[in-house]
Amino acid sequence: MGETALLLMDATTYAPQSARRAAPCSLSQRVRMPHRCDSCTRRLVARNRLCRGKQAPARMDASSSSSFSGSPDQSDDAKDTTFTYEAMQSGSSRPPAGPADTQPQGERGIDVDVDMENEGPPKKSSLVTRTVTGCVVGFIATLAIARGDWTYAYFVSLIIWLVTLEYIGLIKSKRLPKGLKPPPALLRRSMTFLCVGMVIAAQFGFRTGVFETASFLLLSMLLVKKSTKKKLKKKKVRFSELTMLVFGLFYCGYLPTFWVRLRGVSLVPAVPPPAFLERALDMLGGTWTVGLIVTVTSALAVVAADTGAYIGGKLLGATPLISISPNKTVEGAVCGFAASLSVPLVVNALVGWPGNHIFAVALAVVVYISSVFGDLIESSMKRAAGKKDSGSILPGHGGLLDRFDSYIFTGAFAYCLVYWYFWNLGTPLSQLVITPPR
Repeated sequence: MGETALLLMDATTYAPQSARRAAPCSLSQRVRMPHRCDSCTRRLVARNRLCRGKQAPARMDASSSSSFSGSPDQSDDAKDTTFTYEAMQSGSSRPPAGPADTQPQGERGIDVDVDMENEGPPKKSSLVTRTVTGCVVGFIATLAIARGDWTYAYFVSLIIWLVTLEYIGLIKSKRLPKGLKPPPALLRRSMTFLCVGMVIAAQFGFRTGVFETASFLLLSMLLVKKSTKKKLKKKKVRFSELTMLVFGLFYCGYLPTFWVRLRGVSLVPAVPPPAFLERALDMLGGTWTVGLIVTVTSALAVVAADTGAYIGGKLLGATPLISISPNKTVEGAVCGFAASLSVPLVVNALVGWPGNHIFAVALAVVVYISSVFGDLIESSMKRAAGKKDSGSILPGHGGLLDRFDSYIFTGAFAYCLVYWYFWNLGTPLSQLVITPPR
């Protein structure tokens, strides 16, 4: 190896970390062959990901051969180092355009793995967009919750319809592991209508047999649909088709119905509302019930948990929490729990409900744990599908599933806690459930 190459390798080895990150791989833009530059190797070992430049496959163009520096008999390692060092000297995050830039996407070699987490702090404009979007969605949700009854049920139905469409987008992803085939289009559309139908059924007061009936209908339709195929290969029912349909009904339809059941708890609190809340409810046509208080408290606790975890992670985060989501830290989780715990305690101090600090703490714990794991479950689904966001309907947030993933399991746990707490106190069942019409 020539003396020039050794000097350049030393310069690359001791270059600052920021300089290495700034040069994804200039060799991949010039030489179509496998490479191992210092920057790419470090990321490959530390994070088990491919380099962010398009890795080049196999031969060297004649126009690029003159761009080598050093002696003509340099080894490939020295040439790799030369180009990495040139990219660092230029200070650009992207190497100069070469012959590979003009090639079609499919001819550049291995596709780059999707980065599932945002790296580095968000831009100011992105943070403003995210905040404005969150405020708008929160305002609409507050009006629907305060109004209650069918207004709230229609709002939840709209959310469920859009969330189910995003779930279908995940199971249709081309980056799913080989052999995982999504159900036919007719079954996917039927699943969407059944998920919305379960929310409507919950508002009517039907509590049992809805999910079971919907699952039976969907799986029966799948069998009939497969039996009509002419080719023997297409008649085969895959296990992935069965599980995707049933899990979709459970995740996008059955679990969100508990938010409707929670809002429908008609038990009247012993403490009357403050004057300003009473006037606001009169304007919106809402009523002061335990269902209203618990629904608002649970939703605000989830918002506080997300906000506290984000701020705490940015300021104090150092210890990774779980490998599924590398950006989550133990310090952020602690801050998120503290923020979530403060919401029921503040509500208890302002409106006098639940009047029991133990119940307030239990509600905060249940809401926080279910929201965190709801977020992680949705993150694992996106990683399996090879997507960063489930959609793009919410500016700054991605899809609705990205925004409401923390709420999927929260409603069920909050409703169970409220139901069994007041049931043990002797509360009539008619005040804890939505009574179906007769």
